[in-house]
Formats: sequence, structure tokens, C-alpha cells
Amino acid sequence: MPQREQSIEKTEETLSITEMADAHCHLDLLSNDEILKAIKYGVQIMISNGVDTRSNVEVLKLSDQRHIFAAIGIDPEHSSIGEDELEFNINLAKNNYGKLVAIGEIGLDAKFMATQEAKDKQIHVFERFLELALALNLPVSVHARGTIEEVLNLLEEKGVKKAHLHFFEGSIEQAKRAERSGYMVSIPPLKSSRRDRIIKNVAIDYIMAESDAPMAGKSPIDVEKSIQMVALAKGISFEKAAETLLINTKRFFNIVPDIMRS
Repeated sequence: MPQREQSIEKTEETLSITEMADAHCHLDLLSNDEILKAIKYGVQIMISNGVDTRSNVEVLKLSDQRHIFAAIGIDPEHSSIGEDELEFNINLAKNNYGKLVAIGEIGLDAKFMATQEAKDKQIHVFERFLELALALNLPVSVHARGTIEEVLNLLEEKGVKKAHLHFFEGSIEQAKRAERSGYMVSIPPLKSSRRDRIIKNVAIDYIMAESDAPMAGKSPIDVEKSIQMVALAKGISFEKAAETLLINTKRFFNIVPDIMRS
């Protein structure tokens, strides 16, 4: 295990020996060189999330359905959009259904709920995209800063079966509630004692790793740090953790081998 800790400090040009998956990143904000370096390093699956109209369009362009997979939505920070723009993004998802592995990033964020009107608008946009995901039979990638109880309530009320709580920062009890509902939690590359407790208390089959690059990690390569956190907390090898989280990510987003898609 100490050898793997050292490998995290290796240069990006060095190839990783282990295939990894990044369950949540924003590749439209990274250069092509950074994306190619991540693939070369071993990040074989990257779920790139849109958050607004511009990024949704860009994410769809980037998707190659081999290493880069698209999820589009409107996140809470951008939920003040008008109804026409909201409809445009909903139709964008419908018209590009074959390119999507999820609806996201969507959700609720207490930071942007300064008024009741702002909160109501967030809920309205979130509910519209949950309904869209159900209609398209797609999982959702959810942002829930300071709103996990409300988010879980809405997911359960709407009958959502496949939800990914990205950058999970809730309590053990909330994580176990998510697990009971069949939802996934994902671990960003930021170590904390609370995050370690979450990993220890949630079955590994309900965990994914993410870089949230470039917001948390600088690059999808930083998902290696998230995987290392899971390995240490679960007392397993890095390779076993990477393999399990890769399988979890493919299963959750219904990513099948190229040979089955051709």
C-alpha cells in the first residue's frame, strides 16, 4: 500500500498500471491535452457533466462513448434560467438521448437559496429534470450541498431508482439511507475524517470515485486519490478498489463494452 501512495506523486506522463473510472467531472473546462493525459494515465471512463446551456452543448460534443460519456442538466447555481431556456435543455436531452448515460448535474444547493423564490425555482428545475430522467429511463447525477434530506425526499417521492449523490458530504445516517434506496455516493479527492467514516460505513457496491475536475481535482487523474481513500478505509489494495469502483461506475451508468455496442 505505501508504494501506491508514492505513485500518486508520479508525473502525468507516467502510465498507471490500473484502469480507473471518474464518475463526475467537467471536461468542457479542461484542455484536450489534459483529457488525453488522463486517458493515457489509466482513467478509462469519465462521466462529464453539464451544468448550464453552454456546458451541456459542449459535453455532448466531447462525448466519444468510449472513454468520455455525457450527462447533461442544469445545476442549482444556474437554476434561475427562464422557462424557454429550461425547455431548450430538456429538449436537448431528449434529442440526444443516445449519447447520454445520465441526467446531471442537477439538484439543490442551500448556498443559492437566499430567498424563497430562489429555493422554489431550484426545486422546480430539479423536479423537471427528475421527471425527464424517469421518462428517458436514465440515472441522475445529483448535487446536494446542505440539502441532502430534501434531495433524498424528492428522489424517493418521485420514485427514482438510480441516483448518484456526487461529492457526498452528508452524515453516516444519510449515507445509509441513500444505500437503502439503492443510490450511489461518490468520493471526491479531498480527504477528511468524515469522508473516511462514510466509506467505512457504506457497502463498497454503493460507492464510486470522482475527481470533480477542475472544481475539486485539477484533472481526472486526481480520481486516483479518491480511490486510494476508499482502499485505505476498506482495508483493501488500491487495485482491488479501482477494479470494484470501475465496475460500479459501468454498472450504474449502463456502460457496456465497445464490442457489445458495435
